[in-house]
Amino acid sequence: MATQRQTEVGGAKLSLEGGAVVSEPVYRQLARVCRDRLVGGDARHGDRFPSERDLARDFGVSRATANKVLSNLVAEGLLEHRPGIGMFVAENKTLHASLREMESFTGHARALGLEPETRVLEFKRLARGDVPEEVAGGMGLGAGEGVIFVERLRLADGVPVILEFRWIRSSMVPGLRRSDLAGSCYALLEGRYGVRLAGERQKIGARGMDLGEARKLGARPGAAALVVEGTGFSEDDTVVWYQVLLYRGDRYHLENSVRLNHRQNRTEIKLTRD
Repeated sequence: MATQRQTEVGGAKLSLEGGAVVSEPVYRQLARVCRDRLVGGDARHGDRFPSERDLARDFGVSRATANKVLSNLVAEGLLEHRPGIGMFVAENKTLHASLREMESFTGHARALGLEPETRVLEFKRLARGDVPEEVAGGMGLGAGEGVIFVERLRLADGVPVILEFRWIRSSMVPGLRRSDLAGSCYALLEGRYGVRLAGERQKIGARGMDLGEARKLGARPGAAALVVEGTGFSEDDTVVWYQVLLYRGDRYHLENSVRLNHRQNRTEIKLTRD
């Protein structure tokens, strides 16, 4: 029979099932339990969080395991360590992506006081025949055209928040290298290549993440993701890219603001821990 180990944070109990045979490492189980409580609204900014010693004692894990869990949560921006005092729930910061105007993730994150980071996970050149038909059709690729495919992970203050898949028309970015994509794609296209961007056409949906996507975003397999998919085009209406963006569903929600006669309407995907 499984036993239950638990402790409290912000007046709410954290519990971890023990004794059962599971394939998930203990530190991941404990990190998930703590993370769910921190992003679920039960913990408030400034609440004291159990220390390494407390977690190890209350959950029957080693101090090394407890330390690994806390270090990961600090890196994700969920906890803050105050030297000589202890662990506390970190201040909630909000990041949004507007769906009504083109907006650089890098620039917007910095404007909010968050540190953006982009990790290029994959970079390769593809001929027309190797491009998914939906992408090739959406871009209007001709028989002799190719693309550069890039997969990127976007982070804010060390927290993975967006998984990006992007196909860029090769003819518009000669000499593009993997290292060039560690920042704003908009700035790169306009600054180096002189592409005058005009807008995006996109659709929004939701689906469960597969195992690989969930691991990259630090979420559970099957967890919900907001999906923004579509094209970006230049002033002469040439499709520059096709993209699929996965926003972590436990970090983002969709907000829509509508005013009479379409004045100052705004739709945003917001990152929040409320």
